Amino acid sequence: MPRFIAVHSVALKEEQLKEMAKKPLPEGISWLHTYCSYADNKGFCEWTAPNREAVEQVLKQVQVPYDKVYAVRLFDVASARLEP
Repeated sequence: MPRFIAVHSVALKEEQLKEMAKKPLPEGISWLHTYCSYADNKGFCEWTAPNREAVEQVLKQVQVPYDKVYAVRLFDVASARLEP
């Protein structure tokens, strides 16, 4: 499944993240992790989805502002492999 990172110029509070995590996502879309940099007011969310547009649509539906959604590939350090 393609992987994406959404970059946000807002670091959501823990309570907001917990509430959003309770909401169901469309089939085929998974929100995996969020990395928060409160000092820089940034958030970085990792997703899997069929395409970038699907992630953007979910973010718009839940009214979470984002700067950009990037298609990414994971390099696993332990196995020294880049996912296809």
